[in-house]
Amino acid sequence: MAPTTLTQSGHTMSTLMKRSTGSDYSLYIFCIIAGCIGVSLIGFGLYTMYHGVDSTGIRDVSYEQRRYMREVRARNLNGFAVTAKRPDMIIPIQEMRE
Repeated sequence: MAPTTLTQSGHTMSTLMKRSTGSDYSLYIFCIIAGCIGVSLIGFGLYTMYHGVDSTGIRDVSYEQRRYMREVRARNLNGFAVTAKRPDMIIPIQEMRE
C-alpha cells in the first residue's frame, strides 16, 4: 500500500507515515536502572550483615574540638561587636584557652 499524500490548494504536503510510539531501548534502560538499584540494595544488606548499623546517632565531639569551636564563635562575635561599635560586648579570647 502506497503512502497517502495530502494536497492543499495545489501544494503537496508531507507524506503521512506512521510514527513510532517509543524507543526500542527504553526497556533496556529500565532494566539497567532496576539492576543498579537491586545491586545497591544487596550490597547494603551484605555490608550491614557483617558490620551492623550504627544506631548511636551523633557521636560526642572531643574537648579540643569544643574549645576550638568556642574560640571560633568568640572571634565571630567579637567581629560583630566591633562592626556594631559595641566594645562592651567583646569577649577576651585568651581567657578561654585555659
